Amino acid sequence: MIAMTETEIFTLLDTSLIGRLAMADLQGRPYVIPLPFCRIEDTIYLRVPMTGRKGDILAVNKQVCFEIDVFTDQLDDYASILVEGRLMDVEDLTEKARVRVINDAKYNALRHAWRPGHGRRTALEDLPIRKIIDSSISGRKMTPRQIPVPAALLGENTESTN
Repeated sequence: MIAMTETEIFTLLDTSLIGRLAMADLQGRPYVIPLPFCRIEDTIYLRVPMTGRKGDILAVNKQVCFEIDVFTDQLDDYASILVEGRLMDVEDLTEKARVRVINDAKYNALRHAWRPGHGRRTALEDLPIRKIIDSSISGRKMTPRQIPVPAALLGENTESTN
């Protein structure tokens, strides 16, 4: 595996739709959930309500690992990024507003402004925005080729024409 450059890492973070947030309870039992996310500079932001099993775990252990990956259809090339750190609440409303704008821009372009199940707008102060702090970010890839970008982000038609 080859280390990715910072530019490659940030490009892959900005063009990936879903990442996996990994955490562990105090007994070391792992738990992983898929989540949409956005990046601002070198910080990853997530919308994570503190409910259910994830809420129980994060209430006692804020150490997390966030992973994204991309691969070719033939699995002959792939890349992966790990962001390790602590998941912390975002309290500042200005920061929350900035995250909302960037996150909405990222996903609205893909959804053509349609959000399944979302006919409402959550008040800014109620948004469960969290960020990974004190993080280390690393990326590895299989080959020195350019990392494939998901077709949906390139505006390509991903539906079959049969």
